[in-house]
Amino acid sequence: MKKLQLTIACIAFGLFAWAISRAGLESIAVQLKAITVALPIVIALSLLRLFLQSTTWEASLQGERVAVRRRALYGVRLASQSMGYLTVLGPVISEPMKIKLLESPTEPTVTATLLDTGVYWLTSALVAMLGIVCLAVVTAHGSACRWAPAALALALSVFAITRRSPLLAWVVRAFGDRAPSWLSRAHSFEASIRSYRLRQPALVRRMFWIDLTCQTLIVLEAVVVLWSLHLPVHFLTVMAIEGVTRALKMASGWVPARVGVDEGGAIAAFSIVGYSPMLGLSLALTRRVRDLLWALTGIVWLAWNSRHSRPRASLQLAPSADVLEGGS
Repeated sequence: MKKLQLTIACIAFGLFAWAISRAGLESIAVQLKAITVALPIVIALSLLRLFLQSTTWEASLQGERVAVRRRALYGVRLASQSMGYLTVLGPVISEPMKIKLLESPTEPTVTATLLDTGVYWLTSALVAMLGIVCLAVVTAHGSACRWAPAALALALSVFAITRRSPLLAWVVRAFGDRAPSWLSRAHSFEASIRSYRLRQPALVRRMFWIDLTCQTLIVLEAVVVLWSLHLPVHFLTVMAIEGVTRALKMASGWVPARVGVDEGGAIAAFSIVGYSPMLGLSLALTRRVRDLLWALTGIVWLAWNSRHSRPRASLQLAPSADVLEGGS
């Protein structure tokens, strides 16, 4: 396990260097001069979001009677997100990596981790849909219709996450005895997650509102950048920018470091709402610097963790009345 972690860290360092070279170190340095006020605030907002996300993940794990050190959660989250950010496979890499690095019982860890991720992506999709609605209001006479497919895709995502019955159930039934083992296992995990939501509605509601707060912090990043550029800040404009950039971000998870996508999306968003398109680079590069900073932190943690022996980060707990009832 330690050798595997060290190998992954070395690969990640290479990918990190590639992302820096592709983003353009000189262009990043030029833009940073214009956003020296915004960047520290954005990083502070990101730190608060890391704390809140780890809080919901910890609560979800405790709901499955798995205790994890908060410090370990920070490291695991940053390490897995760095690989998801820098590689082609994105979440396909980051989610299994979270579960593997925790070194806790697999079944409850998978259920709790995927529930935490699902609730977070639900709130993200809701904010993206609100942004696309605001985009339609801001732009003139139906020119935002081209964003209708994105809104429809996000709406379907929300439906898929919030429905009570498992989506994979009918697929497994269609295959019958010929259903592959991986599909049956995926169906089992999905059923466990949806059952968990029904068993502990208070806990899931608390996770939802915390994650919605995290989404608000992301929106505030755009507000801070607009303020630092001395641009007018209006709710509809900010949400329209966020809707465009968020939708493109969710659709481009397969692009390593989203190189080019973040910049193009921010330029397009600023152009649509009537701002100078090139000022969109300030928002994109501020967020890129933040993402690269956290990616580097996650890689360093992964390398350090692979070289130092430590006790298991988590253990199975006895049932707790507070946790099962969604208490703190």
